[in-house]
Amino acid sequence: MLKLGMRLSMLLALLAMLLLIVALYLPQTAMQAKQLERALGGDAVLHVVVGALLPLTLGVLLRIYRLSWQRQAIYWCGCLLLFALDELAQGLSPLRAPAAIDFALSALGWLISSSGWTLWLSIRGRLR
Repeated sequence: MLKLGMRLSMLLALLAMLLLIVALYLPQTAMQAKQLERALGGDAVLHVVVGALLPLTLGVLLRIYRLSWQRQAIYWCGCLLLFALDELAQGLSPLRAPAAIDFALSALGWLISSSGWTLWLSIRGRLR
């Protein structure tokens, strides 16, 4: 069981990632969000980091580790699908454009965190 402080910090990290993603879609905040994105290492770095941390923090907060491995696999595949849908949705926004490389970078982050998740569960003997 994670302590309350850890859960709160994960929740704050999740909210920060979601706010940045939303800010990139809004005309009023897109320029500031892009500046923050550059300051944090650039577009490529953030795609990998968000691709890794978003499903990981959400999975811990939702306690999916208590579910069967089949349901966990559905969760992780759903996260990857959402990354793909996000890239497609960018085509509908005048401020954004979909890019296959962005999806590939997000998928790389997803692969890192899902592999770490599976390894952690295997070590703890929780894969059922």
